[in-house]
Amino acid sequence: MRKLLLILPLLPAIALANPQMPDEPPLLPEISLADPQMYGEPPFGGMPPSKHHRSGHNEDHLPGFLHQLDLGETQQSEIKALVKAHRAELDAKLKNAISIGKEIHQLSFSNDYSDDKIQALLDKADAIHKETALQKARLDNAIFKLLTKEQQEKLQSKMAHFED
Repeated sequence: MRKLLLILPLLPAIALANPQMPDEPPLLPEISLADPQMYGEPPFGGMPPSKHHRSGHNEDHLPGFLHQLDLGETQQSEIKALVKAHRAELDAKLKNAISIGKEIHQLSFSNDYSDDKIQALLDKADAIHKETALQKARLDNAIFKLLTKEQQEKLQSKMAHFED
């Protein structure tokens, strides 16, 4: 899991390092978002069934691992406040990571390229990833501490089921 978390910030850089050339076929087929054969006709279809990749963040939603824990109103409001407090810092770190990925891409296709410069940018991306993972762990732990003993046990058994 740790290796996967360390690789994730590098994926945009890897994808950008090998851009598609004009004469090459697309890597992924283009799908129209309003393709009636795939998603049905509007008013009931027309858009892919995805709620996870919408623009913007909605602090009214709880993290997915808390579903089915029967949270009380005060727990929900406290958890939403925690998530909202961490959101701004996470967004800033994400923007920073994206800018580093763009720098890597620009440097890869310039006469100013050097392995040392790329390594320095990758070290920055690694540091951002570590900070983000640490902040996420802190947030998860703060949320966990807001749960009752029964809810904590239910969550732990649910998470153990996913690890198997």
